[in-house]
Amino acid sequence: MIPFQFERPASIAEAGRQLQAEGTMLLGGGTTLLDLMKLNVLTPSRLSFVKPLLDNSVSVQQAKLVIGAGCTMSQLADDEAVKDSLAAVRQSLILAASPQIRNMATLGGNLLQRTRCTYFRHPDMPLNPEGDAELKFDTPGVETSMMAVLGNNGRLVGVYPGDFAVTLVAFAGQVRVTGREGDRAIDARSFYRQPNKTEFQYSTALERGEVITAIELPISATLRNSIYLKVRERSSYAFALASASVGIELDGDGSSATIKSANVGLGGLGSIPWHSPEAENALIGQPATDNTFEQAADAALANANPPPGTQYKVRLAKRTLVRALKILRDHGPLNDQELWAMQHGRGVQ
Repeated sequence: MIPFQFERPASIAEAGRQLQAEGTMLLGGGTTLLDLMKLNVLTPSRLSFVKPLLDNSVSVQQAKLVIGAGCTMSQLADDEAVKDSLAAVRQSLILAASPQIRNMATLGGNLLQRTRCTYFRHPDMPLNPEGDAELKFDTPGVETSMMAVLGNNGRLVGVYPGDFAVTLVAFAGQVRVTGREGDRAIDARSFYRQPNKTEFQYSTALERGEVITAIELPISATLRNSIYLKVRERSSYAFALASASVGIELDGDGSSATIKSANVGLGGLGSIPWHSPEAENALIGQPATDNTFEQAADAALANANPPPGTQYKVRLAKRTLVRALKILRDHGPLNDQELWAMQHGRGVQ
């Protein structure tokens, strides 16, 4: 075990000052940080325990869902405003992790979870792209199952593993932070930055010493008619092979309806939570037909660059997006029982 100092700051401002020092990291629920410390992947010299200081409330203010950064995944999923009418938000939470983790993990920390790629979690592995940024895209013997197929710029980089952030970027959320320069709001779609030429995974727009304090999500017509569809190797406690956070506003019914507005995000594929304006543009103003959905899926994955062994993810992602759109057109948002039935192969009744 690597020794570290444990701090209990008296305020968020004090935590921010501590965070400016090299080697300091913030501790909330600890569901990712402590795990990576046990692996000696992260080795902070000081932990600043901020969970008691963070707002954990959930409220609706001026047609926005406002979530305190200290709110846990399970608390948000079970909030009445979310449970009753914001399906993609709830589903991107209850389909993630395990009940024990959801009870502990804060939403502020959830946004910052690290890639699950084996090479990041076990840096002593041979042929490690994290330690060798020049490793060729098609190097034989490299394990690519958790490598990004979108936003990789032709390099081997880790995929962003989370679910909730995919919904946040799909539906144009904001991340509120506080730091030395005061408070500011960052659009979720610009909060995450694709890896540069020397990085193995994403970075964020956070400045040194800034602390996430809240998350905001506009309650739009598309969010009220939304779904988070997740495809994975098993039906619980597994990361997405491909996922789609989708909402559409329809004028009319069935395949004769016109799509008035749309939001599309993809998970399990990108180096960052992936927003797809290409898919949205292919949907808006078009009839809600299977052909339109397939064209949107093609547009969403047009720039995919899958590493060897991950080509199947492109086809899987397209089918996941098309299926999500069909469910919304033919059925609308799913409740928990319908979601369970679909996840277990029983279809939507």
